[in-house]
Amino acid sequence: MNPFVLPEQQYGTTLESLLERRERVAKSEGTNYGSSKLFKGLAGRVLRDVRPGSRILEIDAGAGLFTRLFLKRGCVVTAFEPAPVLYDMLTCIDDENLTTHCGFVEEQYPLDDDLNDDGADDEGDSLFVAPFDSAIVTFPARRGRGILALICALLPLVNEKVLVVLPDNGSVDLSSLLRSVSLRGYYATAEFVVDLPAVRDVGAAGQGELSQIKRVILINVAADPLIPQPLCPSQVLNVWGSTVRTIDVPYPVPRGATTRLIRYFRAGGDRSILIKTDAQGMHHLYGNMRTAANRIARDQVSVRRVDNGIMLMRVPPSESGKNQ
Repeated sequence: MNPFVLPEQQYGTTLESLLERRERVAKSEGTNYGSSKLFKGLAGRVLRDVRPGSRILEIDAGAGLFTRLFLKRGCVVTAFEPAPVLYDMLTCIDDENLTTHCGFVEEQYPLDDDLNDDGADDEGDSLFVAPFDSAIVTFPARRGRGILALICALLPLVNEKVLVVLPDNGSVDLSSLLRSVSLRGYYATAEFVVDLPAVRDVGAAGQGELSQIKRVILINVAADPLIPQPLCPSQVLNVWGSTVRTIDVPYPVPRGATTRLIRYFRAGGDRSILIKTDAQGMHHLYGNMRTAANRIARDQVSVRRVDNGIMLMRVPPSESGKNQ
């Protein structure tokens, strides 16, 4: 893979941790990578939004489970996979309509900050023609606001839509994500896709946990903006910042601060908040936040270390198995 580094906030966490985890799971699952997340009806639901014969930009293609389905539909697929182990599996697919890249899509198609409001560059060159009809991301490697940055990077590359299939595990603040996209003038919807046969089996048996049934979130963003306004990385980050509240904690961290923060978050209406402090105290604060969350709000609050702070996220009742 060519060396390529974007600002870490583009990914929601460090590139190294994303790739290390993806490589580790890939080595364990092999060519079945991603199959544990699939369920009856999911593939069919995704394919409903894929026009036969269309030009598809596939991101985080993995071992090619969905890639093969797109090719069978007569699509011309350009697939990106950042993990070398999975990329090697992807290249085993022998199809003249498939082009593969090992790396991140921004490496091949950098998002240009120099485009003006008319879609032309500052020297008056002609409008950029999107090379793809749709972009499809299935179970992306990125987390948190990295999903938003990815959607914004893909929108200028497509004529029709961007589809993102996400696990419903509380790792994405869905309301903030959709709000951020809509603030840029794009129409976005989110649909929960559930393994309905498994739901019926649980109902017929009269036992089992509904929270354990597989389900995903399907995000669909139309490529044509309702309000024409080109996206650029700086705009993306500014929009995200306006949707997530930030709390700055002084350093050294005052005694009892983590307990008060967790209680404050539980009592408030925020879906997520970002905690910041001096870099010297970040690791210690993160450990204390995890301890406080486990003690006070176990299964209700998720504590995640992100590139520029600590993210507190409210865990949905379906994930915790408790009524909140």
